[in-house]
Amino acid sequence: MAAASDDKARSSEADKLWNETSVDPVEIHLGKDSGYTLRAYRMSDTLPSAASADGGEASAEATEEDDDASAEDAKARERAEAQPDVSENPEDEDNEAPSEADFLDEDEEVDVLDAAPEEVPLFLTRKGKLLLFRDPESLVRYVRESDDNDLAAIEEYADLQKRITADAISCDEADTYELDLVTANLRGGHDSWEPELLIKAAEVGRDLGYALKLQSVLNALSPGSPLDDMDEALRVIADGGMRGMLAKRRLRKTGAEQAAIAWRSVIAKINGAVEWRGGDE
Repeated sequence: MAAASDDKARSSEADKLWNETSVDPVEIHLGKDSGYTLRAYRMSDTLPSAASADGGEASAEATEEDDDASAEDAKARERAEAQPDVSENPEDEDNEAPSEADFLDEDEEVDVLDAAPEEVPLFLTRKGKLLLFRDPESLVRYVRESDDNDLAAIEEYADLQKRITADAISCDEADTYELDLVTANLRGGHDSWEPELLIKAAEVGRDLGYALKLQSVLNALSPGSPLDDMDEALRVIADGGMRGMLAKRRLRKTGAEQAAIAWRSVIAKINGAVEWRGGDE
């Protein structure tokens, strides 16, 4: 059973817990399922330096859903190549739109895992898998009983284990990510693109790419990549004003079909690195 966003206001006691531990509950929607996890940001030099031997690109077995996605993406690539999606504005005709290869270049590694000390994301990850819980009770039970996960590296984890409750697992809108809506929104065409939805997808995509050591996801969303350029333009549009209008025109050069294919690949990589827990297991 899929988790649903909590409409009720978070209690002051819950706010106190998350503020004092600097951890937040996160809700992620993926395909037919959704669940809760926890996320924190810490300086990288305060965490264990040795990478897990189980890290790196997740190698989950292919599922029937992944096979269907691959077949659909192949057909979409053919459509995208036959009908390049670029702006109809005359001033854009001399500017070549990003190609599918630009969006999906997974061969070139971007060295983002060995950067200087900086603030980095941590989740309830274990052995290269993101633990997603279909209900708050399952998440709370796991945290109270286990420190066998990467988030346990933070100093506040022991305090969190003692104080966490199911009622506290109430996610702010900013911490709810609807990755299941991204590709459909992109394929609807430029005029239907929702900046907030896509900006948040890029935010959690980068965080999960780093936490799960998914190099292809990091490459796809790295600075200067087509998806990153699209994200920057969407942020300008969200701010409004004249710059937003210019960014909207510039964004029309981005192929909607190519962007959807690229995002589908990113989401499939993340989905393949999820370990679902709780609910109807």
